[in-house]
Amino acid sequence: MGPVEQLARLSHPLVQATFVAVLGMLCARRYRRTAIALLSLATGWIWLCSTPAFATWLQRGLEHPYTQTNAAAYPKADVIVVLGGDDLPPSNVSWDTDGAARTTRLGFGLQLYRHARADTVLLSGSDQAREMAGRLQEQGVPASALIIEDVSGNTHQNALYSAVLLKRKKLLRILLVTSGIHMTRAMASFNRQGLTVIPAQAFNDEDSFESTRYPWWPKRAALSLSVHCLREYLGFWGYRLCGWA
Repeated sequence: MGPVEQLARLSHPLVQATFVAVLGMLCARRYRRTAIALLSLATGWIWLCSTPAFATWLQRGLEHPYTQTNAAAYPKADVIVVLGGDDLPPSNVSWDTDGAARTTRLGFGLQLYRHARADTVLLSGSDQAREMAGRLQEQGVPASALIIEDVSGNTHQNALYSAVLLKRKKLLRILLVTSGIHMTRAMASFNRQGLTVIPAQAFNDEDSFESTRYPWWPKRAALSLSVHCLREYLGFWGYRLCGWA
């Protein structure tokens, strides 16, 4: 895990609130009003990040530039690039009929391949690339259509090492498949490597809470979504500072 990813852990609201609360307790003896304000801020921040309304607002800020589109509607490219880091569809079901499988990154990448958006699929990620390749072969994708990049451990390395393989094969126009929350950082990283990137957002794997009756009432799932979004915002700006995006 690189320094930017380690720094991104500080984006967790519980970490931030704990830091503010500790400051408040340190101020309690001499600066009582300041201490109360800091403790209130810590509590309020956790509450806010746990509300569906705030979590959805963060999510939309990341996903707004990209639209969820059926695979057949995408333009053709040289290669489909699927990034790891997502749950993999089960191997014992047909991905054509299983809705959960179709909405994963790998499942959506398969849809793009089956709609002939590209003849080649690159799978990137040290933890999942080879397993993803195996799952695609089980679904009928020939091994000759697959490129495996199994060295990268973060988004910057996904782009860097994938670009080396793709430029060697002169596959410069890519359909980039990842989650909508992750797309801004991923797309900027691949663009930085001189590739022409078409964002292909996998369908939402997070609860958007659009139907919730109490959008300002805390929920654990909303806090989880806020954590993912805040990590992406901080990660993106960290990448910008490092010159990776």
